[in-house]
Amino acid sequence: MNVPLLNVSGATRRFGGLVAVNEVSFEIGPGQVCGLIGPNGAGKSTMFDLITGVRPLSSGSIHFMGRDVTQEPAHSRSPMGMSRTFQIVRLFPGMSVLENVLMGFQPKFPDGVIRSLFGIGRLGGQERDARQRAYEILDFVGLADRAGDRIDELTLGQLRLVDIGRAMAASPRFLMLDEPAAGLNDAETNNLAEMLARLKADGLSMLLVEHDIDFIMNACDKIVVMDRGTKIADDIPARVRTNDAVIAAYIGKRAHDAQH
Repeated sequence: MNVPLLNVSGATRRFGGLVAVNEVSFEIGPGQVCGLIGPNGAGKSTMFDLITGVRPLSSGSIHFMGRDVTQEPAHSRSPMGMSRTFQIVRLFPGMSVLENVLMGFQPKFPDGVIRSLFGIGRLGGQERDARQRAYEILDFVGLADRAGDRIDELTLGQLRLVDIGRAMAASPRFLMLDEPAAGLNDAETNNLAEMLARLKADGLSMLLVEHDIDFIMNACDKIVVMDRGTKIADDIPARVRTNDAVIAAYIGKRAHDAQH
């Protein structure tokens, strides 16, 4: 029996009297790409926070690579192989593109990434390896020629690529992307789709939160749909697209009727 890479079981998160996530369960297998969709306020971002340990569960459990990580703090989950981006890009404007990607290596550096950036301490060789890997990552996302540029000189689409590159720097087994296509033009969205397809081909498991239905349907092996904190669907894209509960809650009957 294959052990899922991620197993979320009965995940619940309460904020006072508000139940933001209500007994949600789903699995993601090794090498599988899963979409997490739903209307605003569905609980998607909270679910991301629960999986990464940013917020504790009120009840339920989370297992990663067969290990119960329910009580593990956020800082211990990244070294296990979890990495994520954020809906609002969180980069360091005073640093270069390369330096921002290097920040993604922080969990691997025993003396801290800042010491490695300046070659302080016993990390000289490790820092050189990290820089080489950072350049490889920037080449992969198409920004190798912008390595020395300041972050504030980039477009939103390029900033999202840097954010993904920083997440990749941790060599994750599981990559979580929070609205990676938000604000991108058609060319940037197509480039992102191709990049994710290459990562999937390399066997990387991913969880994507995204509002672009066509993007998520094409990128994912399966899709979990949430509405008001509850899971209403967990299936392959073709069946999710025609699920009546999903149509009513998220896609919208008008969009559905326009296809017929």
